[in-house]
Amino acid sequence: MRTIIHAALLAVPAAALLAACGGSDDAATPIAPVATTTTVSGSAVKGPVNGATVRAKKPDGTACGTATTNAQGTYSLETTCTGDLIIEVSGGTYTDEATNQSRVLDTPLRVVVAANGGTVTGIATPLTTMAYTYAFGSGAPVSHAAFTTQAQTLATQFGLSGVNLATTLPQVTGTTNAYGDSLRALSRYMADNNRTLATITNAAFANAGDLTAFNTLYNNALIAVGSPVRVNFTATGFNLAGTGAGGGSGTCGVNVQGTVTANGFTVPLNVNYCVTGIAAGSCTSGNSSLSQALGGQQGIVGAANLQYAFSASCAAGAFTINLQ
Repeated sequence: MRTIIHAALLAVPAAALLAACGGSDDAATPIAPVATTTTVSGSAVKGPVNGATVRAKKPDGTACGTATTNAQGTYSLETTCTGDLIIEVSGGTYTDEATNQSRVLDTPLRVVVAANGGTVTGIATPLTTMAYTYAFGSGAPVSHAAFTTQAQTLATQFGLSGVNLATTLPQVTGTTNAYGDSLRALSRYMADNNRTLATITNAAFANAGDLTAFNTLYNNALIAVGSPVRVNFTATGFNLAGTGAGGGSGTCGVNVQGTVTANGFTVPLNVNYCVTGIAAGSCTSGNSSLSQALGGQQGIVGAANLQYAFSASCAAGAFTINLQ
């Protein structure tokens, strides 16, 4: 480099040369890496929440951006933070789905996303907040993978198998969807039983009385929208009637393994089910009742390479689906 400069710029004073070359033969100053920017967009739904503050933060509490929801409850923020992010929504007002009264959101809604550039979706609802509490309420470290696993389990318990609670927008007014119907049932339950959002999202359904009351009100909501399905939640699963499947005396343990890809990250899926109410001796992949009970599992957003293993006995702690 010195030889080339000397030949071309012989008449240039040495001081100018030193300034031009940075005073030495060292390599040029490194170019700073470009920060990865992720756009996080979504909605806060307890009824659409208007004017709420949305905060993105790392599990260690590092602030990663803020936004405010509009009248439809939607928000969008940009962040250069990467990895697992907690999206927390607080304040603002919403119209309660059950009472049609305007209320202040005094209990934060939460959802966990994985930021790695591009655009990711984070829908915050009472159900995602319940999943967050169940996954991390005991002090377990927050991660997107652990949240996703718990959200899948909770969705199945609410009869929403195959619905991604964190990326699916609930429709709570007009032409509702199943996710919206679940939130309407929660609101009806709260209104009729003097429950608060804090109670629902932190310690709901911990005893038989809570489960019985919710079962009645949730099924009333299903009746109101014309659904023939009836659900009876238990502490470890649910009973499912009105589907045309079930009613037998057989039991089948089913292990489902595969992968789920969401927001650019792939996590393993390994879930144990205990399906009861099938025909005796029919614990095989060809059983149509089993297919109906487990069909929602195939619909998980990003699910791939799913493999089913069937057993006449159920694994300890398996999630129970009782077909009636």
